[in-house]
Amino acid sequence: MTARFSSPTISSMQIGKNNPKLSELRKAIRHGTLTTDGLLPIESLILLDEAIRSGIEVVDVFVRSGTGITQTQGSVYELSTDQFKSLQATEHSQGVIATVRPPRFSWDDMFAASPALIVVLCRLQDPGNTGTILRVGEAFGATACLALRDSASFYNGKVLRASAGSLFRVPHMMGLDMHFTAEALRSKNISIVGTSPRATATVETWDWRKPIALLVGNEGVGLNEEELRHCDAVLRIPHKTSVESLNSAIATAVMLYVASKQRR
Repeated sequence: MTARFSSPTISSMQIGKNNPKLSELRKAIRHGTLTTDGLLPIESLILLDEAIRSGIEVVDVFVRSGTGITQTQGSVYELSTDQFKSLQATEHSQGVIATVRPPRFSWDDMFAASPALIVVLCRLQDPGNTGTILRVGEAFGATACLALRDSASFYNGKVLRASAGSLFRVPHMMGLDMHFTAEALRSKNISIVGTSPRATATVETWDWRKPIALLVGNEGVGLNEEELRHCDAVLRIPHKTSVESLNSAIATAVMLYVASKQRR
């Protein structure tokens, strides 16, 4: 996939290795956070293209010297190979890192779509799983994604790449408390559904057409006792008993597919 840029050439500026922009960018990439100016680093032509397609403001674009791209949004800075290598988070980088202004969402945004189909990440720690869940969530009609404390940050570079742009479009919040989140969901008459391979009821028996929040448990231990106590129902995905459990992103994809099929 190539980025959709309309300008035939770039007009770029040189930038010194000790420039504050690079120091800020390096720190944010390393820690999976925003810069102090609230900007989100993204790496790859695909993510830059998705940001533009999603109407996200592109602030700065840092291009490795010799990288042949064209770009019409934001200020463009050309970096030496060594400068760029000190920033890149991927081994085989495409030579483009941008800072964008990520969308900001409120609690009202979490409940704007009806009927709600909200994914709640309960201490999910693998950034690849988190990004994939955002992607499949958008594909199968999830209306929002909430992440409890101790879950992987949505700003982690691996999350961003695995989401392939879905983070720009799916309403989301993170760093939440389970009890507060459950209270907020119940105030909107949203049923809370958990998953467990030991549950009796299966995903096909549940009515997914009503407002629902789906809890996705930690990769190693699943949902803990507190999370299970907040569930109105706990469901399982029928599969061969020779397989102990499914990967959290795959299990979420199966359940969201069943939900979208019923809703269609």
